[in-house]
Amino acid sequence: MIFDPQALLLIKFICLLASTAAVAWGLIAKPLAIATQASMRFSLANLFVLLGIILNSQRSEASSYLFWFCSDMAILFGFILLRWGTKALFRLSPSVKSDLILLAITAGVMLSVPPSFSSERTLAVAFSVCAALIFTMLTRDNYQAIKRDTGNRVAIAMVTPLVAMVGIFTIRIFIALLSPEESPIFIAMHTQEAIPVLWFYVFLTLLINIVMIGNAMTRLVSKIRMLAERDQLTGLWNRRAMHKFLNNIHQRWLRDNVPYSMILLDLDHFKEINDQYGHDAGDLALLTAARLFGSVLRENDALCRHGGEEFLVILPATDAPAARAVAEKLHQVLKDNSFIWQGVTIKIHASLGYATIYQGCQPDKLLIQADQAMYRAKSEGRDRICQAC
Repeated sequence: MIFDPQALLLIKFICLLASTAAVAWGLIAKPLAIATQASMRFSLANLFVLLGIILNSQRSEASSYLFWFCSDMAILFGFILLRWGTKALFRLSPSVKSDLILLAITAGVMLSVPPSFSSERTLAVAFSVCAALIFTMLTRDNYQAIKRDTGNRVAIAMVTPLVAMVGIFTIRIFIALLSPEESPIFIAMHTQEAIPVLWFYVFLTLLINIVMIGNAMTRLVSKIRMLAERDQLTGLWNRRAMHKFLNNIHQRWLRDNVPYSMILLDLDHFKEINDQYGHDAGDLALLTAARLFGSVLRENDALCRHGGEEFLVILPATDAPAARAVAEKLHQVLKDNSFIWQGVTIKIHASLGYATIYQGCQPDKLLIQADQAMYRAKSEGRDRICQAC
């Protein structure tokens, strides 16, 4: 195969970008250990794309499964590794089986024709259909994950290069099927006509790796934020996050006069569990209580670990009677359940105090009143509910 000098230079540049990205992702995975599993898959993705491009550049008039079939499969598997890396990064459900089925179907179509220039259009269509589907699914995965962490606007901006890849492969399909005379522009890599598309590949190779780095940084920031706002043992909101949430619903109360309530719970005789069975049993008691409380609360309620064995529930748009009903559910779910520690069944009980916002009251004052109600429940015998005065 005779290469146009500029086309050959661009192909070498794409190889340089892919190899540099592979090394960079490898360093991010080890020794930096940042999103290790995802980073390693991104590194392998670049290596497979690099391998595919190198094999592709060796095509000649002779038939060769290595330079036709294997090169295309290497590039497509690299694209799939990008998706698997994204799923590992954002902890999405795996798609190994469906992705490999798609790759197998594509391989079957490619193997049905001779691996040579005589079948170039058919091979290009099969390759492009598979690539377009992979990038469509990759776009969806990235959009859903980034939107969850940062919002719609950032998600749209981050997936734009992936949408561009779907577009270029879709155009490649239609050109190969409907306009054979234009095929060298989008199918062949060695001709002068392919130079504009090769520049586009250079740009996208760079931009997609930047997107993946952006995804890794987004996930890292989200994890740092979560660690700053979550209790490490139970995974519940901590006091810092609670104050932020409480301030937001108090502003709504001031603006729209929508009442809110809070419930403060303290596990009864928690020290005895620690003393008798050990701190691991105490941790399990806290985890069990957190799980049970979460099972009866609404989606927009906030459950926080307030400290030690205390939990705080913030109830938006909830008046005093409704708060009492929720408190009774929380009280009852503990009474109806227990946990087992080393063969011993341990019951958990709690004392609860609740308070509802009223005119002239500030969140800190309301929290003090809920706390006083909870201690009144303890002083009256524990395992009961009291309303703030």
